[in-house]
Amino acid sequence: MIGWALTLLVPSAAWALAHAVASPTAARPPFAVCGAAGFLAPAALLRWCGRPFPEQLLGWVVSVVAWAGAFVIRDGQVFVAFGLVGAVWGLALGLKSLRVTAPLSPREGKPKPQFTPTSERRREPEKAGFSVELRCPTCGAALAVPVYHRMARCEFCASVHVVSGGSDTLVVVIPDAVKDEASLKAAVAKHLGHLHYLKLYDQRVRPLIPESGFEADETGQGLAMPAQRRTPALVNAVEAEVARAAEAFAARIAPRLALRAWRRFLSPYWHRFGTLYQAAFGRDDQDLKRMEFAVATIEGSVAASGAPLPAMGKLSYLRALRPLQGAPEAAIPALPVEVGAEEIDRRVQQLGRRSVELPVKAIAIHATLVPEVVALVYRPWHLADVELDGERFELLVDGGAAAVEGEAPEFDFASRPLDDLQGEAPALVPSRCPECGADLPFAPDAEAHLCRNCYRLVTMRGSRWRTLPYLHEEPEEGHWLVPFWRFPLRLRTATGELIVDLPHLTDGIDGTFDQIGDRPQVQQDLLVPAFRTRVSKAGVRLYRILWPLVQGRAREFARERLSPARPPKRVVDMTLSAAEARVFAGVYLALAFSHRDLARAQVKNVRERFLLGALEGEPAPVYLSLSQEVIGPFAGLFGRARVAALADLEGRSPGHV
Repeated sequence: MIGWALTLLVPSAAWALAHAVASPTAARPPFAVCGAAGFLAPAALLRWCGRPFPEQLLGWVVSVVAWAGAFVIRDGQVFVAFGLVGAVWGLALGLKSLRVTAPLSPREGKPKPQFTPTSERRREPEKAGFSVELRCPTCGAALAVPVYHRMARCEFCASVHVVSGGSDTLVVVIPDAVKDEASLKAAVAKHLGHLHYLKLYDQRVRPLIPESGFEADETGQGLAMPAQRRTPALVNAVEAEVARAAEAFAARIAPRLALRAWRRFLSPYWHRFGTLYQAAFGRDDQDLKRMEFAVATIEGSVAASGAPLPAMGKLSYLRALRPLQGAPEAAIPALPVEVGAEEIDRRVQQLGRRSVELPVKAIAIHATLVPEVVALVYRPWHLADVELDGERFELLVDGGAAAVEGEAPEFDFASRPLDDLQGEAPALVPSRCPECGADLPFAPDAEAHLCRNCYRLVTMRGSRWRTLPYLHEEPEEGHWLVPFWRFPLRLRTATGELIVDLPHLTDGIDGTFDQIGDRPQVQQDLLVPAFRTRVSKAGVRLYRILWPLVQGRAREFARERLSPARPPKRVVDMTLSAAEARVFAGVYLALAFSHRDLARAQVKNVRERFLLGALEGEPAPVYLSLSQEVIGPFAGLFGRARVAALADLEGRSPGHV
């Protein structure tokens, strides 16, 4: 009787122990351990590896027969024979651990899973920047207005509005998608499902990768596989099955999750959105000296608290942010602001010493960031202590994406209520001309609007309309009316010299005036484009075409407003403010230099007379009449360039911004 008791007790106890301590995320035992465990207790090994119950039961029967040979009939050969059956079984399972860690060929490298559960995906749309949720004043609907837009059209009532007011610093919050215990558990379940997916991928998909030499059958055993059968279709089919199994696993464990503790808090981040203007002096592929410039729309962020939390990265993958005032998230405690927004400026200044999409090997570079949006963004986080079948997980959950970021950091998150909410949120006002009351044309990026009824040029400053006087050429048939800012050319060099005409700037860049001699300076004007282009390189080509057509030519301007009797058929929107045009002019002047001007130019002179120069004087808006042949091919480029994260420009991933 004692022999039979031991025969049943040993394999049953091992099986029960494995069932008690095994977890959904347990790692597969090493190869040698699999063989030993298979010899002594195959049912326990099968339970640990997550094999089906019938397979575990068969392993228990094999183990009972083996131990019966030892304790009942006392025949060592029976014990060893059936023990070896279990050992071979265990070694077959152990082969999987060897296959997963076996290196692939240098040509192919380590394959990555192609599928990720929905909760782990973060796709970034093509649009630039992020959006702020504002209310339509006509119907009250919530509109997602891109942060760089100055106009918005309601998708519900089709009314058009202008963005008005707002503080210099936007104070906004990312909407918290984790609103209750159920949504928090759902995020955790999807995260554990993702981990289970990676485990199944290593077990079932990776062996099918070419040159691994293995496949997995329906029982999960590793078998040799002919190379011609390892087709992409088979890999995709098995991977899809693994994805379905992972999602089913997440659904099964969701009811068993127990939330032991849960804490919510907001963490502040400084975020800037603006345009980087960069000019460079260098040599091209033919070793000729050239002056080039580039324009890039960028966004970047830095953590405003000292907490060890993930970086913000780009905000464009999120839905619309809310003004913090009046938002439900304002009731959540927040970490204190400990870092100023100047950290982003420091990074951009460092970036200014490097080239961004410049077709020259730079010798000297100067860059200026024009910040259009400065925002203090509060991001919701959740610390969750969750238990699954006796195993605890302490996780950090991103409330904005409702996704687990990883294990909770060991840090004292000393948050406190937000008592004093600074900053005025922007609002939407009807898009009507303040002079005649006519509807303004819809131009989301427009800095100033040319009314198509009274032809006044109006702009919104803060919460008030202003009318801008402007000059214009008479519109000709088949021509475009294109906006420019006319500056008096007054370039103050780094040494204090004032340059008022282009020949003294270009001919003197090498320290001599061998082309113009002693001719005194003659005051000239500088016409700077008052519009943006979507593609920097194509935009530079357009600017190169415009430079000889616009600069240095005598033009007759009318001071009266355009006449409604002779309305222009095509008008380019004014999307560049006077302040930003002044910065743009500093790089736009690079087009004035010829190869002859730069042939003997020295870096010191280039820096002092051009790169570090400052344009003085107040500009005035003018509209030039330019032909369809010049403007027509570039008509689709007017607007804002696609945003680039500051980390991308620095050559790093957005997660490190």
